[in-house]
Amino acid sequence: MQIHRIPQHAPGYTILDNGHVVRKHSLSWAARGLLSYLLSLPDGAREDVRTLAAKSVEGRTTVARALRELEAAGHYVRRTLRDPQTGQVRTVVAVHEVPVTGKAVQTVPPLPAPPAAGVPAPGVPGVGRAGSPSKEPKTKDVEEPSVRPPEKLTAGMALLLELGRREPRMALAGKPLCDQAARVEGLLAGGWTREALAGIIAAPLPDKVTHSVGAIVAARIAKLPAVPAPRQAGDGPRRHECPGRSGLCGRPVAGPGQVCGACRAAAG
Repeated sequence: MQIHRIPQHAPGYTILDNGHVVRKHSLSWAARGLLSYLLSLPDGAREDVRTLAAKSVEGRTTVARALRELEAAGHYVRRTLRDPQTGQVRTVVAVHEVPVTGKAVQTVPPLPAPPAAGVPAPGVPGVGRAGSPSKEPKTKDVEEPSVRPPEKLTAGMALLLELGRREPRMALAGKPLCDQAARVEGLLAGGWTREALAGIIAAPLPDKVTHSVGAIVAARIAKLPAVPAPRQAGDGPRRHECPGRSGLCGRPVAGPGQVCGACRAAAG
């Protein structure tokens, strides 16, 4: 496992970047804690789901979920390499304090072609038949983590992830993402369209956010009826929301920054 860290300032301490690790609210607490532990390890350490779960009270399911979350965010990168001589495939793991984004996360170095057929494989002279594989024990430089592949995305989860890519401040992850995705699934089944839900959930955030963005997104989803009201002739698209109650009101208003009557009365 390769550890990519910002230079440490003192031995025996792990200094973490607030923006990329400690206060990165798009990551769950479990993912942030696991990332902090991985960054404290020396370069060349070997860890997988089994060993990580053995060092904590969380089980393998929680550890695997956190690793998948870090991988999706670009902090945990796996590359598949093949030895050009033996053809042996291994996985190299790298942990980044500053996430690798864009194409760098998905790019995998090209695998060299295995030795051509008929070319004798390396072996110990005088041992075995000509061309037989070497009997020397092979050592793996990196232990491949036993992480399950990402689960299939649902329509609700895909919608929320898309909104998070458009506006990183609204990105959800971990349990909040799964919980709100299930509610979005129910709304889609009740007749809501993706466009209507996206317009309501991704409405502009208030200038001053006192609650977490996740709480605002959850409140916007929770106040929606299971079945959308039928549109009347001449109704226009809903574009603006009341920013009152620290962004949790969400009642429709005529223009940006306007406050609904209920919030004006409460403030008076």
